[in-house]
Order: sequence, then C-alpha cells, then structure tokens
Amino acid sequence: MSVDEEEDAKRKCTHEVKALFHRWEEESDLDSNEILECVSEAVDEYYEEEEVEFESEIDLGDEE
Repeated sequence: MSVDEEEDAKRKCTHEVKALFHRWEEESDLDSNEILECVSEAVDEYYEEEEVEFESEIDLGDEE
C-alpha cells in the first residue's frame, strides 16, 4: 500500500467514525461523554477478542 493509499484509507476510517458519532449524538439520549465511554469499551472488547470474525460486503478481489 502506498503512502497516499494509506492516508486515504485513514481518512475514510476517520470519516466513518465521525459519521457514527454524529448519528449517535443526534438519535440517542446519550451525551458525548457517555458515547465516548461506550466507544472506549467497544475498542477494548474488540481488541481483546482472540479472533475477530468479519464478513465484508466489499469484493476486494485478488490483491496479489
């Protein structure tokens, strides 16, 4: 992955996370601190799992 591609991927990830925060702030009764607590807990749980299963809806094809 080139530096530009990596930066683009990081920017897309940041955009998706910000969109998620915005939606939760608008549609839930949680305040920003409560949302951040949930995010912290989710990150801890996600990265503590031994195996993470994920089925992408995006066809990446052969990357070789």
